Amino acid sequence: MAYQYTNQNQISVFNTLLIGTNGLTGALIVGGLTCLLFKWFSKPVPAQSSPHTADILTRTFSSLLPMALILVLAVLVSLALNWLMIITYSAESWSAFQKYAKTSHSLWLTFGMAVVTLLLEILGLAGPYQERLVTNSATMTSNLNYALTHHSAYHVPYPYTANTLYHAFGTFGGTGMLLALVIAIYIGSNNHNYHIVARWSLLPALFNSNGPLLTGLQVLYNPIYLIPFVLAPVVNMGLAALAIGFHWIPPVVYPVPVGTPGPLIAFIGTNGNVVALLLGIVDLALSVVIYLPFMRLAETIVQAAQAQVGGAKHV
Repeated sequence: MAYQYTNQNQISVFNTLLIGTNGLTGALIVGGLTCLLFKWFSKPVPAQSSPHTADILTRTFSSLLPMALILVLAVLVSLALNWLMIITYSAESWSAFQKYAKTSHSLWLTFGMAVVTLLLEILGLAGPYQERLVTNSATMTSNLNYALTHHSAYHVPYPYTANTLYHAFGTFGGTGMLLALVIAIYIGSNNHNYHIVARWSLLPALFNSNGPLLTGLQVLYNPIYLIPFVLAPVVNMGLAALAIGFHWIPPVVYPVPVGTPGPLIAFIGTNGNVVALLLGIVDLALSVVIYLPFMRLAETIVQAAQAQVGGAKHV
C-alpha cells in the first residue's frame, strides 16, 4: 500500500509517511482490518494436540480466502492511492509544510509547530519537527555565517527556530523528552515491568530514540502521558527562549551530529557554552519532575487493572 510508482526510469520507493513510526497508526488500522477478515472468512479448524505439518497445511488452506481478500484489497488501495496521485500530492504537500516549519523563525510559530509535532507523535503520526535537520536550512546557514563572521552567536538574525529551541532543548530521549520518563521510572516506580522497559530503553533514549518507550510503556494513544509529553518540551523551550532573550546563552548555531545525547546538544551547538550545558541539565531535571506524577498515576491504573483481573480469575 505504501509503494509509490514513478513515471521515470527509476526504482520506485516506499512513501515514508505510510511506513515506519510515521505510519504506525495506519499500520494498526490495517492490522485490525486484517484480523477481522481472518475472523470472518477463515474456515474453522479443529484443535490439534501437536503442530504436525498436516495441521499447519490444514490451517493454511483454511485461511486462503482471507489472505486472497487482503492481497486484493491492498493492491486496489495501492492503485487508487497512486492513480489518484494521493501519495504524490500528500508527500509533496508534507515536504513543503516541513520545509516551511523548519525555516520559520517566528517565536510563536516555532512553539506552535512544536506542539503540533508532539500531538501528532503521540498519535503515531509524523509531525513537522519529527526529524532534526541534517543539512542546514536558510536560517541555520544565516546564523552560522553570522557567528563565524562576528566570532559570536549572541546576536544572530534568527535566534528562535526549531534548531535553536525545539531540537536543542525539547528532544532529550526523542520527541516528548522521554529520557526524563526513563529517569522518573528509576526514581519513583515500583512496577517490575516498567523497570525492564526502562533498562532496555535507556541506551536508545540517551541517543534520542523514543521508539521502545512509545510502545513498551504504551505512551502512544495514552491520555495520561499526553500532558507531560507536550508540557515538558514546551516548558524547556520556554526557558531556553528566555535564556537566549536575556543573552544568558547564545543560540545553537553550530552543527551537531545526529544522535548526540540530548543534554549535550546545546553545549556542542553553542561551541561549548557551560551555561547552555547547565540549562540542559536543569531542563532534564524539570522534565523528570513533570513526568513523575503522571508516571505514578499510570502505574496505579495498571496495578488496579491487574488486581481486578486477578480477582475475576479467583471468582
